[in-house]
Amino acid sequence: MKKKLQKTKKKIISAYAHKHPLLFFMIVFNVFVITVIFVSNAMIDDLDMINAKRILFHQPDPELQREVEIMLAGYPMVEMAPYIAAENRKVAAFLVAIGKKESAWGKRSPKLHGKDCYNYWGFRRKDKKMGSEGHTCFDSPEQAVRIVARRIHHLIKRGYDTPEKMVLWKCGDCTGPESVGAGKWIQDVDLYYKKMIE
Repeated sequence: MKKKLQKTKKKIISAYAHKHPLLFFMIVFNVFVITVIFVSNAMIDDLDMINAKRILFHQPDPELQREVEIMLAGYPMVEMAPYIAAENRKVAAFLVAIGKKESAWGKRSPKLHGKDCYNYWGFRRKDKKMGSEGHTCFDSPEQAVRIVARRIHHLIKRGYDTPEKMVLWKCGDCTGPESVGAGKWIQDVDLYYKKMIE
């Protein structure tokens, strides 16, 4: 019975396709388009879920955020605490420690047209917006933390994972005149780095 029905359907479709080829093509094409749209929507839903997980992954660690807020209380850099706490502890420790050494947690920082550049780490990268003394200017505290944290994370992955090794932040290979004060830089950064790591 089922085989007869299938044969009958095939005959009807075949006859219809021969009599009205354009209409048949349009029906097949529409079915194809609907299928593509359905599959695309399913893929977009999957991507949305993946992105949602990524966003959740970058939510601040409440305990780390409290530590950072207590340490930075009364300094401009305290408004960056939620973004710092969204990084792993090692990166967060370098953000806090280098920020203390380079800008006194935001009290001494580059300006552009009198406005804060949110650059509390002495970060230099050629950009459209450059502040006083050739430092990079950021649009927001969040952007500043994200970009500087990415650089620190990259350096850690390359093995610059202690204040002593991270001194290249101050003076590159530290063979030129910039190397003056490198020992003090390491000592000061190490002090605050250890407060967050140990």
